[in-house]
Amino acid sequence: MGLYEKVGEFTPDSLFASPDYPVLKEGIGLKKGQGVLKRGSLIVKGSDKHAYLAGTTVSSVTLKVFGILTDDVDTGSEDKNENVPATCYITGHFNRGAVIVKSEATIDTYEDDMKGVGMYLRNVQKYE
Repeated sequence: MGLYEKVGEFTPDSLFASPDYPVLKEGIGLKKGQGVLKRGSLIVKGSDKHAYLAGTTVSSVTLKVFGILTDDVDTGSEDKNENVPATCYITGHFNRGAVIVKSEATIDTYEDDMKGVGMYLRNVQKYE
């Protein structure tokens, strides 16, 4: 056995736009049956105590911006009245192009609400 070994790999992404604003995390329960939600997904919390991908429409439920997923989460395909534990960034300075919402929605719809809870967006130039 050598003195050093590879224990993991880090692939940088462009989710964060700047380290200038503190990053805080908090746990949340995602509603089952939403499939795989990717890191960077904007999460909204419902008055029904479940969390959803931003852009989801839920009848008679008030939805408020909560945070951005820290990791990919598989919520499964079976729609149950249960939650899957996940972690979200609840503050920070994020790349507008890396934040994910449902295809029917746009990130611009949520920007003011995000600012209200300490999440800021910035356009970031993509380098290849």
